[in-house]
Amino acid sequence: MFDDDLILRPLHRADPTSLGPYQLLGRIGAGGMGRIYLANRDGTEGLYAVKTLLVEGLTTDADRDRFAREVKVARRAAGPQTARVFDADPHASLPWLATEYVAAPSLGDLVTRCGTAHPTAAARILADCAVALEALHSTGVIHRDLKPHNILLTSQGIRLIDFGISHASDLTRTRVTLGTVAYIAPEQARGEPATAACDIWALGATLSTLATGHPPYPDTGDPVRLLALVSRATVDLSDLPAPLRPLAEACLTPDAADRPTLTELRVLAEDCKIAHRPFRTDAVEPPDSWIALISDYEIEGEQLKEEYAPGPPAHGLERTRRIAGLTPKGWKAAGSLIFNFSALIFLGTAGLLALIIVIAVVVITLLPY
Repeated sequence: MFDDDLILRPLHRADPTSLGPYQLLGRIGAGGMGRIYLANRDGTEGLYAVKTLLVEGLTTDADRDRFAREVKVARRAAGPQTARVFDADPHASLPWLATEYVAAPSLGDLVTRCGTAHPTAAARILADCAVALEALHSTGVIHRDLKPHNILLTSQGIRLIDFGISHASDLTRTRVTLGTVAYIAPEQARGEPATAACDIWALGATLSTLATGHPPYPDTGDPVRLLALVSRATVDLSDLPAPLRPLAEACLTPDAADRPTLTELRVLAEDCKIAHRPFRTDAVEPPDSWIALISDYEIEGEQLKEEYAPGPPAHGLERTRRIAGLTPKGWKAAGSLIFNFSALIFLGTAGLLALIIVIAVVVITLLPY
């Protein structure tokens, strides 16, 4: 384990130690909408991300029904660029959802820890997000809570998580966080139904964060004041790099009907990359510091999997402790080899001795008396 673990944090005293069949190993995330735990499960391989539903006061039947509907929707969203939903219990005393665990930092983590991306790299990431959203929307699912912390970046590409699950139905409630409000579309802030165009707006706000380190609003420090800015679509793109402004402005169009489709957005992103390609050919890739952090997450994820959820050994053999570099079966094989070699030497020596005796007998027989 690393001295400064990236993934796992200890369970708090008030945290459960298990949810359903899942044993909780530690916290991997927390926010106004719920807590996320790393977990394993007896009889299965791999690790899981188990998310709980947090509400103000007692969990009501309406909360549980909404959570159950969202789980049902999330199950439809399974794909190579989303985290698979395995199990859920909306009716538990603490409702929970278990998904595939992906050992990767979010875009929010990368910006916070490593800084912003070059405009060309940011445009490429936005194009990759558009591809992932196209696959998601093709299943009939709208994300509704897209933001940098819900987009993971692995060495293989983008993964989307948390499709609006545990999202507040009333955005004026105090549990709504700045991190959520800053990325919702104006129509969501006004309480209107979410559509695919809401995810387009969220991509524009995410692009701002990738390139500037913050969403396209002044830092009010107050979710209610920020909500008012969002509902009026009052964005500020003054510090966004010039090459990215047409792309962000297209996403952040106040009227949802005027926002580009995901296909059009990918074309805009590609045009931005081509028109403003820098002399440094590596600028289209994430920064080196981002790549290093992604690698650190993957290494620690493998260590956690090896420690808490080892898969079955190859060819069905049981895992065994090595002694001086060899397993017990290895030592048995080595012993057998030594025995056979010794036996060969013994038989060879015995055969040679027998041959000498035969020759001696023949010689003695042929000698004249």
